[in-house]
Amino acid sequence: MSRWWPVAVRRSTALAAVLLSMAVFALGWFGMREFVRLQLSGSAISNTQTQLDRMADAYRVGSLGAGPPALSEAISSGGALFEAVTDSGESAVSSADLRKWDPRWTPLPPAPAGAPPDWSITTQATLRPGSHPDWREYRTYTVLGRVVEGVQADLIEPLGRQGSRLDSGLTGGSTAQPQRLTLYLFVIPWDTISIVSTLDDTLTFFAPLAVLLTGLVAWFTAGRALRPVEAIRRELAEVSGSQLGRRVPVPRSRDEVAKLAETTNTTLDRLEHSYEQQERFVADASHELRSPLASLRTGLEVALTHPDRADWPEVAQQSLLDVQRLQRITADLLQLTGESSASTGLVDLADVVAEQVAERAHQPGPTVRSYVDGPAIVSGHAVQLERLLRNLLDNAARHAESSITVSVGVSAGEVVLEVVDDGPGIAPADRERVFDRFARLDDARARDAGGSGLGLTLARDIAIRHGGSLRVEDSARGGRLVARLPEADMPGEQ
Repeated sequence: MSRWWPVAVRRSTALAAVLLSMAVFALGWFGMREFVRLQLSGSAISNTQTQLDRMADAYRVGSLGAGPPALSEAISSGGALFEAVTDSGESAVSSADLRKWDPRWTPLPPAPAGAPPDWSITTQATLRPGSHPDWREYRTYTVLGRVVEGVQADLIEPLGRQGSRLDSGLTGGSTAQPQRLTLYLFVIPWDTISIVSTLDDTLTFFAPLAVLLTGLVAWFTAGRALRPVEAIRRELAEVSGSQLGRRVPVPRSRDEVAKLAETTNTTLDRLEHSYEQQERFVADASHELRSPLASLRTGLEVALTHPDRADWPEVAQQSLLDVQRLQRITADLLQLTGESSASTGLVDLADVVAEQVAERAHQPGPTVRSYVDGPAIVSGHAVQLERLLRNLLDNAARHAESSITVSVGVSAGEVVLEVVDDGPGIAPADRERVFDRFARLDDARARDAGGSGLGLTLARDIAIRHGGSLRVEDSARGGRLVARLPEADMPGEQ
């Protein structure tokens, strides 16, 4: 941003409004001024043309016998600037002000020889007072001219007359032949100049006042508009790790600022929820890690205190179990917080189920049966999907009384994987809580010492990463966990 442009929104808005209003008022001023000037100048030219036609008609009437009195009525304004020029270039009669305003004035040229009876011209003439160059008369005038033929000599002679009327100085005694005259009448600009000057004076006062008012309105309007933003800023400044429950005020305007406040509050809600989850996770993880570490340390300390009475193979075996539990907890935590780098491909869950069931057939524990309804192809990571099923089976094995049933099939474009045990089941109120990290239930399905408390959490996380879901659903007996994953097309299928 430029150095001279203010950084503050309120100041920049007010300055922009002032500059814009100055540009608008300046353009409006000059536009209005030019429009008024053109209108008044056009009106003055039209009036002058009408008066010039009256002058021509007066000479024609006089040539038909009405006599000089008609000439005295041809000029309606005593301040008119006019001149009548003969074909020889001499001034027959002219306004007395012409030579007063321009002592070196020379007559305007006559109409060219052979000009038609309706010949007319619009030209320019400059008056130079000489010793008073600042007079308002020291300017260039628009002059209208036209020709009148057959004017009686007694309406023309004597030549060189000056006055405020066409008949000034006429004697009426000439018997010479009729002549052609070229009549000129100046367009007087005084009304135009006066009105335009009044307009300039008026706008010179009101335009700066309007610019000032515009700037003040912009300043206060911007301040009022930014007041909710300042309130949001102050409230956010008070938010800290110990005060995540604070929320910014939402203005009632329902404008962009209100939407910003709503979005900010939504973000704060997510942050608070995430912070609370993190705190619970850290507390539970610390507790879960503390138990095997304490057990391991206690066993080793007791054995070292009485080394001659310690059953060292038993101590080593128990220590190994504690270390294995620590490894499981650590691995699950890393799996939940990390990104998998395994390649994505097509995985047949029917094969995964068959492998897991066959592996557990030779292990102690409940009987595992499987029901597979043809291929169940999904797109994903084979290792993670194996981990999902293994965690479900481990969870079922810890709570089953005698048997576990695993089934997989395809329904409505989804691969459905079910693991059902014949244990005590899961209460409806706990069906979401069992997926929380290190969740403990108060009933018979409370996690025993063999689990890390992260198995179901990790299983659901894997299902979600593969675009699916994992839920606890109704069952006639025991727990029933159902994973649904999008079915993938086999190679070559459309």
